[in-house]
Amino acid sequence: MTFVYLNGDFIPEQQARISVFDQGFLYGDGIYECFRSVAGRLYRFPQHFARLRQSAEALRYPLRFGERELEGVLLDLQARNGLWNAYFRINLSRGEGQIGFARPLSTDPTCLILAREFQGLDEKLYREGIALKVAATRRNAPEAISPKIKSISNLNSLLGKLEAREAGVPEVIMLNNRGHVCEGAASNIFWTRGQYVFTPDVSTGLLEGVTRSTLMRLCEAKLGLRVIPGQYRLQDLLYSDEVFISSTSLEVMPVVRVEDSRIAEGQVGPVARHLREALHRDMEEGTPDAP
Repeated sequence: MTFVYLNGDFIPEQQARISVFDQGFLYGDGIYECFRSVAGRLYRFPQHFARLRQSAEALRYPLRFGERELEGVLLDLQARNGLWNAYFRINLSRGEGQIGFARPLSTDPTCLILAREFQGLDEKLYREGIALKVAATRRNAPEAISPKIKSISNLNSLLGKLEAREAGVPEVIMLNNRGHVCEGAASNIFWTRGQYVFTPDVSTGLLEGVTRSTLMRLCEAKLGLRVIPGQYRLQDLLYSDEVFISSTSLEVMPVVRVEDSRIAEGQVGPVARHLREALHRDMEEGTPDAP
């Protein structure tokens, strides 16, 4: 039996119910956060909680729990489901309300937490690398929707994923409204040249992935590479030594082709491989970010 946490209770997932008037269902008025545990320990949970709180504050949601309280809930849910290396998703919505934008916005938030055993991707993908498509769909302008809100209203990314599926690739590169490389539909993007690692800056409108910040730290602290965030054009990425993407579930995924352009003669390079190894060591050690 698999349990979920819903509004203060641990219940079998088959019994979990949310109102049809929940504002997340009616309006996409909700936020989420995904992260992992490794060997029973939550990995970088304080950083994920800080981002959850940032999203909640932006939408004026009252958080009914603190970091330690939520950590206890997560470990309890993990134990109830017999998990060791878990993948968690926390969903918060504004809760049950009314139809129409004149509705009150002070309802009690709905809190749903799911936990599953983490299922990594096929190791063949890490050995051989993947291909990416450049999406026609652009990232939302940060002036329109703040990228600091990790919203369940994620049609922009869904459109990107649909383009990826139609092209037969697992992910896309999404440009922003000014034509700069931004991020993937569900990943952050890096590329290398010599001893330098390049990645789009937050000013492009990307979601600041927790894994992204971890990899930036590991590049400099463990691999001796300098990371340079900035505003870059697609050609900057195409003429690089290596390209890779990252997320909580992808970890560090090598890219060997973008559209019709081969990266590094179509071979997986050493930086992606060594960086993923460094990430695994960091997960095993539970090393927090340096202040």
